[in-house]
Formats: sequence, C-alpha cells, structure tokens
Amino acid sequence: MRERLLKYGITAAVGLAAALIIMAAKGVFTQGDAVKVMHILSDAFFVPGVIIACFGALVLVSNGGAFDIFAYGAHIFFSLFKRDVTARRYRTFYDYRRSRAEKKRSVAFMLVVGLAMVAVAAVFLIVYYAMQQPA
Repeated sequence: MRERLLKYGITAAVGLAAALIIMAAKGVFTQGDAVKVMHILSDAFFVPGVIIACFGALVLVSNGGAFDIFAYGAHIFFSLFKRDVTARRYRTFYDYRRSRAEKKRSVAFMLVVGLAMVAVAAVFLIVYYAMQQPA
C-alpha cells in the first residue's frame, strides 16, 4: 500500500511541478485578467496530464508485447558482438517472451494521474468558456 501511494505521489508531484513551470512561463502569477488565468491553468494541467497518460499507455502496450520482437531483435544483434555468439541469454523468441511475461509493470498510477490532470484541465476550460459568454 505504501509503495502504491509513493508511485501516485511522485507521479502527481512531477505533473504538478510541470504544471507550475508552464504557469510561470505563461505569467499566470502576474496576470490580472481572470479569463486569461483560466486559459493558462487549462493549458498548464492539460500538457503534463496528456504526457503522463501517454507514457502510461505506452508502457501498457509494451506490457502487452507490442514491442517484444524489436527488443528481441536488438538483443540478438548486440549478442553478435560478444566473444561467444552461442552464449546468449535467450535462445528463441519464445524464451524471450516468457521471461518478459514475468516482468510486467503496473501503469495504473500513470494513467490515473494523467487522466485526473486532464480532467482538471477540462474543468478550467469549461470555466474559461463560461466566463467568455456575454452576460
């Protein structure tokens, strides 16, 4: 449980730090117009949220074995430069797939944190558009 909270906490901290950097770069702290502030906040949470969620999706696809053939090919290629070419760790692609199946990584923390940041960005975007409507 502690390890899971640590993963979520670190990922959220990285995402929030990236959002703060974007906010500072766009001048949200010196901005006087509330409409522009909502626009900047929406951008600041959307960009790191999408990046984190996409990294999570990429690892999820990798866990499914989408890139295994490329990794195995690279392993075979680099094993050609060893002194004993026959002494490689994985004799066949099947052996490589079996060893990779044991090393699956959990990516739920990246997907949850990334999608939560996108949801926060959507809330700021809705507020932004609501503030632009004439009264």
